[in-house]
Amino acid sequence: MSGPVVALCGLPGSGKTSLALALARRFGWPALHYDDYETATAWPVADLRRWVDAGCDYARIGLGALPGDLARAASRGPVLLDTLLGRAHPAMAGAIDLAIWIDTPADVALARKVAGAAARARGESGEAAFAAWLESWLSLYDDVIAAAYRIQEERVRSGCEIAIDGRPAAGAVASAAAAAIEARLKAGRG
Repeated sequence: MSGPVVALCGLPGSGKTSLALALARRFGWPALHYDDYETATAWPVADLRRWVDAGCDYARIGLGALPGDLARAASRGPVLLDTLLGRAHPAMAGAIDLAIWIDTPADVALARKVAGAAARARGESGEAAFAAWLESWLSLYDDVIAAAYRIQEERVRSGCEIAIDGRPAAGAVASAAAAAIEARLKAGRG
């Protein structure tokens, strides 16, 4: 049995990872996570700025072993892919059978991203690192990150067959996504 590959796409903080984990439990499918492979978050700020100013060429984002790992997982059966870029990254375009856009407003996604980073820093000696990250993130948000998000939403969302509301509680989002996936698979379209 092979595939399908179901991509869960959305802005950072939209709920992709939570949804991937919930669907993996529900369906018993493995989930691969873009964040485990990408390299762009380690780019120096000046490089990130130049990349956004030049229009966000997704081909420049290295994915490491993700394409091969995804192909191996899909050769064994259905797989979930938690990804920012969906089919918009050239290395993923032909690998995704069904793409779902998690439609979460940018302000909600930002609040979730900040809350997640704060939770990871809590209880550790990470408070200073979190404060530095937050200051850097927010100082870049208006002119770099928000522009990258607008481009991502335009390019990635248009390559998704399904859009679901990412604002409700995680369980409701997972139920909506599962129903959409099941309907597509039953119809033989994904």
